[in-house]
Amino acid sequence: MDNGLPPLPSPGGYEQAYAVSYDLAFSKLRKADLADICLRSGGALIDPDVIQLRFLNRDYRIDRSRGSVSFLSDTEPAPIAEKLLILHYLVTAKGTPPGNGQISFKEFPEGMVYYPTFYKRAIRPLLNRFGASPAKLIPAAEMFGGVDAHQGDAAVTVQAFPKVAMTWVLWCGNDEFPAEGTILVDRNIQDYLPTEDIVVLCQTIAIKFCRAA
Repeated sequence: MDNGLPPLPSPGGYEQAYAVSYDLAFSKLRKADLADICLRSGGALIDPDVIQLRFLNRDYRIDRSRGSVSFLSDTEPAPIAEKLLILHYLVTAKGTPPGNGQISFKEFPEGMVYYPTFYKRAIRPLLNRFGASPAKLIPAAEMFGGVDAHQGDAAVTVQAFPKVAMTWVLWCGNDEFPAEGTILVDRNIQDYLPTEDIVVLCQTIAIKFCRAA
């Protein structure tokens, strides 16, 4: 969907592109009713200009008066890609209730166009890391709030944002077929994140899983 934001830069993208996207998202927040944004996104208004939002298993503070996104209780800097995902989620969220079941990325209106990039960035790393032992995905995902989804040879559901859950499913390879995987999301996910952001979100989570294993 078009939320008026430029596409989220790919990891390793140009700093200028990040800065433009970051500033534009905050310009939208400054004009918005934050109480309404919290209602639609599942965030919490903890100050007239401050939203608290859960992303994966950590709480973030979004301060529109300062133009900042930071961890709520930690002093380390939040990664810029994660800051942009959080901002884009807040300004995109419509508060749409869950749809009828989950879909794969290929079923998005533009999914087939994006899928080769999506597969390379979000699925292939997991197959390289867990393809021979899918069960190892489950404890790795538990570190980020993941729960066993009981699908395929191994599957986990992760609550990325309050209203965005994702299910990762892996199938072990054998002599005839290579390991395979998919990511399932609610069919209304594009009411919460643009397609480009969904790709980056899935890649971000995939990297976290691989590093945690």
